Amino acid sequence: MLLALLTLGGCREPDVAWEQAPPQSPEAPGVEPWATRADSRIAPDNTATLIVLLVLAPWGLIAGWSLYWWLEHQKRALAERTFDPRSPLTNGYAVIVGQVELEQGATGAAIQVVIRQRGRDWKGKHGWHHSWTESSREVRVRPFWVRTFTGERVRVEPDDRVLLRDDLSRIDRLSRFERVRYAELTPGETVHIAGSLFGAGARTPGGAYRAMTQEPVLRPSRGAPMTVSTERPGETAQVRARLYRNWFAGAALVALTLPAVVFPTVALLALTGETVRAEPVATRHWQRYHKPKNSPGYYVQHYGLRSVQAKRGSTRVLTDECSERVWSCVNSGACPSVQYTVSALSDDVVQIGVGPQLTDGRAGLLGVLASFLMGLFPLSIFGSRPWYLRRKVVDGGKGQLPDFIAPPSGGFGPR
Repeated sequence: MLLALLTLGGCREPDVAWEQAPPQSPEAPGVEPWATRADSRIAPDNTATLIVLLVLAPWGLIAGWSLYWWLEHQKRALAERTFDPRSPLTNGYAVIVGQVELEQGATGAAIQVVIRQRGRDWKGKHGWHHSWTESSREVRVRPFWVRTFTGERVRVEPDDRVLLRDDLSRIDRLSRFERVRYAELTPGETVHIAGSLFGAGARTPGGAYRAMTQEPVLRPSRGAPMTVSTERPGETAQVRARLYRNWFAGAALVALTLPAVVFPTVALLALTGETVRAEPVATRHWQRYHKPKNSPGYYVQHYGLRSVQAKRGSTRVLTDECSERVWSCVNSGACPSVQYTVSALSDDVVQIGVGPQLTDGRAGLLGVLASFLMGLFPLSIFGSRPWYLRRKVVDGGKGQLPDFIAPPSGGFGPR
């Protein structure tokens, strides 16, 4: 696809013979440098602006953003993995680790997230597909206790803002087009909980069920919800770090290779170009048929110019596509010299005029790539987040929605 777009961008050499130009009058004024470039070329100043907007800005921004969050998630993963669950409890922001306990005789979940989903299926070009989209979310909480690895017992009082980092492990089917998914924190699970701890200094040794006033209490912080996680320490942060690392490597690689692949002439002239004057010696003219989609076709006129320059006892031949104005000027003998920008590395890397110029086709290709990047990056970042960080949980797959058979009891329903 890229090669096809590059071809459309104007890298085909015409198979048209050169015609010798008439002698040029030394007194003729010639043509201004800005009027010599081909119609498909973009002015040097605008070329520089487009490269900044379509190459350096989007790809550099994605690379920088990804690098920052890669390092941030690496730090989080390291902090979670190296946290000592046996460290003493202190008032203020705290992380406690231990096993979940309920009141004596209590059953069920300490925290339950209930997600209702509506299903739909459809037949497309490649067969049947289906999806389940979240329609509502409910968080059910109650106080519980955490028995730490040092034997201490901490009362936890979450609110409905709690962030439960757990699997959606249970599904209840209500009908063919409705189901409920649950994430549940149950007794006996090992958890990491972050919040604000109170009463740590007032705890006293004793049995398993001390007075509530003597137990430390963990509550949500004012500025952030309580986080309750059953995941392995650092697992989610490490996954996110890998994602950002891959984006950083990819964006940096593309930013470095785009100039060499899409606009090598412009890149070389920007780095090694010098402006010279050369004497026109030959011209050529050709046309190509252009047929837009759903529109009548037409012919596009192209013009070429060949010039020579004496350099240190040798002759340098410079060839490039030019404007109709300079082509007509040379054929009328009124253009004694024309300015070129040529690379110090090779005479074959040359453009007529002062400064490097992108073609319309290559600028369009850069715009397509930048638009594709700016759409794909947020889709990748937000689409790969765990369910508890998404506004809506959406699942999908191939095939139709399976038929629903109600159980004899009349249905499951949320519990």
